[in-house]
Amino acid sequence: MKKILCIGELLIDFFTTQTEQSIIEATTFEKQAGGAPANVATAIAKLGGQAYFCGKVGDDAFGHFLKQTLEHAGVHTDQLIFDSTTSTTLAFVSRQADGERDFIFNRGADELLRIEDLNLQHLMSIDMIHFGSATALLSEPFSRTYEQLMQTLLLQNHFISFDPNYRADLWKHDTEQFIQKCEPFIEAAYFIKMSNEELMLLSRAESFEQAIEWLNQFTDKTIAITQGADGTLLVQNGKITTVPANPVNCIDSTGAGDAFVGAVLYELSKRDEMNLSFNEWVNIIGFANFVASKVCEKVGAIDALLALEDLQK
Repeated sequence: MKKILCIGELLIDFFTTQTEQSIIEATTFEKQAGGAPANVATAIAKLGGQAYFCGKVGDDAFGHFLKQTLEHAGVHTDQLIFDSTTSTTLAFVSRQADGERDFIFNRGADELLRIEDLNLQHLMSIDMIHFGSATALLSEPFSRTYEQLMQTLLLQNHFISFDPNYRADLWKHDTEQFIQKCEPFIEAAYFIKMSNEELMLLSRAESFEQAIEWLNQFTDKTIAITQGADGTLLVQNGKITTVPANPVNCIDSTGAGDAFVGAVLYELSKRDEMNLSFNEWVNIIGFANFVASKVCEKVGAIDALLALEDLQK
């Protein structure tokens, strides 16, 4: 089974304990471990894979809580960096009745990850690398570190996975900058996961049909467009199909997309990931849809992820 590294933010999510209340209205919050790439790593580990996480947290109580949470889930934290000069990143999240969310981020240590912090020799020994972050591309030095590491790994022919994880509240009026920063990762990745919103944004298309035409130019990639209850659109070298979603009573969609990616990477780590048939990909996406649906049935991302033996019950 191949080793998988997830690089990006690890943070504290403070969820409102009341549904259908905005962050303005809410008075009580519950602490949860979060961060898109950390969620992916946790999903991989809980499914039985070899997951590694790389990122930076503050050398504070929150940072040490996050390290313990990852290790309890089975994620290797050798590349988790503690920074004594700043605090751990925080996110405040409100939940609506349909499971959708609003975010407010209080940036901290995650954006300060530098290439000098990393043990590149160790990272080169890892087989598959996932880049996926709501925050990594926002500011320096993290954005520069992200791209430097991606280019280094690409030269070494590592399998690269990418999830753009667009957050409108974070990028506000800088969507063009977001697109430009994503483009090198789209070019480099072998597997890409997007939402419908991200597809329309990154393709700059005026219609969904035009967006699909844009996808079809990437003949060397496998692309999954997650569409919630409508399933997942799988695109590969001119072939397109929709893999149905699993019925779910959605309580909280936080981390569902990350669980989907984690399930895909876990399945790929057991196979020759560069030489899979389209039908094999359909089966992998079907399993990922199932894992993601289970995460929606509980509050929080990491705490909602289930071990593989629990999923099979």
